[in-house]
Amino acid sequence: MERLRQLLNHIGSRLGVLTLSQRVAIGLCAALVAVSVLWLMQWSTTPDLVPLISNEFSYDQLDAAEAALKSNGIEYKITGPRIFIRVADRHNALRLLHAADALPEGSLYDMAAVVADQNPFQAPEAREYAQNYARGNELAKIIATAPFVKQASVIINPRSKRRLGGTADVPTASVAVTLDSRYELNESMVDGLAKLVAGAVAGLKPQNVYITDTRTGRSHSVPHPGDAAGFDILSMEKKREAHLLSKILSKLADIPGVQVAVSVELETSKRVTQRVKHDQAQPKTETTQSSEQSAAGTASEPGVQANLGQAVAASSGGDTNSTEQTSVENFEPKLAQTETIEQPPFTTKSVMAAVGIPRSFIVGVFKSRFRDKGDPTDDDAEFTKIRDEQVSRVRTSVQRIVMAKNPTDVEVDVYPDVEWGPSGPPRSESPAGVAQAGDEGADPLGLLRSYGPQVGLAFLALASMGFMMRMVRRAATIPAKFTMPEADSAEEPILAAGTSTIGQAAASETMLTGREVDDETLRYQELGNEVSKLVEADPDGAAQLIRRWMED
Repeated sequence: MERLRQLLNHIGSRLGVLTLSQRVAIGLCAALVAVSVLWLMQWSTTPDLVPLISNEFSYDQLDAAEAALKSNGIEYKITGPRIFIRVADRHNALRLLHAADALPEGSLYDMAAVVADQNPFQAPEAREYAQNYARGNELAKIIATAPFVKQASVIINPRSKRRLGGTADVPTASVAVTLDSRYELNESMVDGLAKLVAGAVAGLKPQNVYITDTRTGRSHSVPHPGDAAGFDILSMEKKREAHLLSKILSKLADIPGVQVAVSVELETSKRVTQRVKHDQAQPKTETTQSSEQSAAGTASEPGVQANLGQAVAASSGGDTNSTEQTSVENFEPKLAQTETIEQPPFTTKSVMAAVGIPRSFIVGVFKSRFRDKGDPTDDDAEFTKIRDEQVSRVRTSVQRIVMAKNPTDVEVDVYPDVEWGPSGPPRSESPAGVAQAGDEGADPLGLLRSYGPQVGLAFLALASMGFMMRMVRRAATIPAKFTMPEADSAEEPILAAGTSTIGQAAASETMLTGREVDDETLRYQELGNEVSKLVEADPDGAAQLIRRWMED
């Protein structure tokens, strides 16, 4: 208690010499340090492991979940039928346990409790929209933990509407994923993502979840169970694309460094065409109807007539009309042949190809024709002519291979590159565009998001403490307040130690400082003072005394 009282008195004396602004700054720093320490203590007492889901696991599910978590290096703890993990590993653990079929039935429905809106005054439509939006964000976070996914977004439409005389709308969901450059979307990925999203929405079927690859713009879905042919749609596309790609590369083998991309679109509908052929029709009855009309001429005009003994009639003005109609009735034609043409689904609907020709190849062709010329420029007319010839040749060859229906289905362009050496194109020591896979826990951005606030607050507390200590240290050099002795005081202040007088201290404006010494040091100081007085009073006698001491 005595030392604490002395410490408090010392602190009070130090603060007494500070200004008001310095006291306020030190007080604020001390308050910030105290709040930081309390907040860090509260954060340190927060449990590191939380329950993965509120449902209980069976023993078989616990075994499968433990194997999945242990193989992926996720810290966990099993207590009874529950699994406890870190908050940062929750989304990744849900994805892994769902892929391992280790989650209890309907456990992903518990996600609705996590994202539920507790506002009782919100409209039901707005509350449903907010819950669906938040649920989609949770599913996107779970999908984004996959090593082959860089970014994901999920939109859910779980509302079902019934119409009179029409089919009911079923819940649907759309998933947009951006894959890592080292991966391509395949059938197993589509099936896993569709089942993951369907397991979190009541009434949603995996075949109603549409997966879109943002790099290619293609939309994929799990085929309906009744359509067995649809299960291989992705593999069929890949096989046809690979087949056409190999044919194009084989045809363009004379162009080093050529780049080719093929995209095949399949027909998803099934078509049935029926053709019916009949024999030649046979006549049954034939009816012919004809009519003829004629009009006679009038008599000759009155006057002198030739003496012929008979009357002569003028027939030049007579008219004749003839009409004939014929109708034939045939027997019923006999059926000769019936042909039914069935076009199965997933046939090739269209093929698009993109070909990139390196500029160095065009330059090589130019130099082989014009050996006396140097490197051409893009403005050179002869170089432009050769470039157009090669582009037209490549486009015609590719159009024949893919059997393009439209001229725009095949795109050929020239891309700039470096000159090729005798050993081929120069290779980059570090391939670009390949992202290195790393552990999520060792990600710098993940560590910064997880522990950044704590580290920042601790640094702020230490900085405040350092500023406060520096201000106190600077305040130690400020002289302390003391009372000046009165001018009419007859005696000078004497510093006493024990029973003997050590010395006298004259009044001054500087602060006295005390130093603890031992008896021997004090005796030598007194002896030195006496010798100094003797030298001032009798210099000759002091010299003789010192000479005698030296001789002895």
